[in-house]
Amino acid sequence: MDRLSLAKPRPRFDFPDTMSTRHHPLDSDTGWSRQGVFDAGAKGASQRRRLGATIALLILLTTESIVSAFTYPFFSLALDRQDLPGWLIGLNASLAGAGILIVGPFLPRLISAFGLSRLVAGLFALSSLCFAAILTFDDVAVWFATRFVMGACFAALWATTEIWLNGVVDDRRRGRVMALAMVLYTGAQAVGPIMVSATGVSGTLPLLAAMLPLAIGSIIAICIRDYGATEEAARPSAPGRFGLVQAFGAARALIIVSFVIGLVSTAVLSLLPVFALEEGLSEETASQLVAIFGLGELVLVIALGILADWFHRRHLLRLYAVPTLAIAVMLPLIASNVPLLAVILFFAGGCLGGIYTLGLILIGQDFRGQKLAVVSTGFVMAYSAGSMMGSTPIGLLIDVFGSDALIVCVSLSLAVVAACVWRGSDRSAASSRPHPSHEAIPPPRP
Repeated sequence: MDRLSLAKPRPRFDFPDTMSTRHHPLDSDTGWSRQGVFDAGAKGASQRRRLGATIALLILLTTESIVSAFTYPFFSLALDRQDLPGWLIGLNASLAGAGILIVGPFLPRLISAFGLSRLVAGLFALSSLCFAAILTFDDVAVWFATRFVMGACFAALWATTEIWLNGVVDDRRRGRVMALAMVLYTGAQAVGPIMVSATGVSGTLPLLAAMLPLAIGSIIAICIRDYGATEEAARPSAPGRFGLVQAFGAARALIIVSFVIGLVSTAVLSLLPVFALEEGLSEETASQLVAIFGLGELVLVIALGILADWFHRRHLLRLYAVPTLAIAVMLPLIASNVPLLAVILFFAGGCLGGIYTLGLILIGQDFRGQKLAVVSTGFVMAYSAGSMMGSTPIGLLIDVFGSDALIVCVSLSLAVVAACVWRGSDRSAASSRPHPSHEAIPPPRP
């Protein structure tokens, strides 16, 4: 007999069933397994990364808002000190708004080429270099060239941080996070003019005060990792091209609404003081009416974000059409009554800000990857185009027909918003891809 056949077989060191991951005692008692514990740990680490990225992106969005708001009074006052005529100062301001319309069509390609992290860091760095160029050369031509570049950078930062945030945030918390982002962005707009008051417009101090947060923003952006839906947004698009034209077809109602909201919001902020003064009100009352309009946007958007995580978002968007239409009807009737006008303006600001925020939430809910980048860019471009076109034609109408033309234009714009929201929400739902959150969303975990 062969020697090998007489050898005692080696014992098999198999784990008993009680140590198996399939039949671990924890399975029968709690429903957990070792693999489940490992999966839970990985999920927890992913959630912590998402939370860190969300906080960092909110900081970036706030930083961009502060410095962008800083540039408007800074450039106007600084150029006025150089004895430039008013039309040139106005032209300088319009260059800032034109930036996104020129850069916007290329923004999805830039995201694909560089990725969101590098692109956002580069935009912050380029904006900081523009202030450095003013500090170095201090020539009128440089002031105009840098204003255009900064306007394009800030508008691109606005769009890219919204795209990035929408791709990172968990859908169950999307409403609260995007509402918080809008509140921070709007609230930070008040900090920019305060910075100008603190630093002045002469010397190096105001320029350095603007460069510092931009440099910090660039460092923060490069430290955030692209992952999830944002990684998909940075990949080249599929063979079937999806550009701004296709984005308009996929989210037509939301993009039209964004344009009208940009138009009416800018008209109210810039021309409401003119209406108030022509009605015999004081400058203080005129400023208070504008502040009340902005306050409504801040307060009511917070409530909207909470509701958007509890209820069907498209039904909520459609529901917003009702108070918006009511405000459109009531505004011409109570425009001469200042207390009632203040109340109506408060809710008008809340409705416009809420519909815009819900539009962002729905875009993040319905689109992923490159489509998210393209549709979000179109949404922001539409708002910017409306902002650029709002004040001038309505201002001309005020010159021809009197201050009541502002109230009529705002009412008509609100009616258009209500009609688009009411009729367009169902079309958008049919054209967008299915998503679990189209159904009623269960209450979020605390």
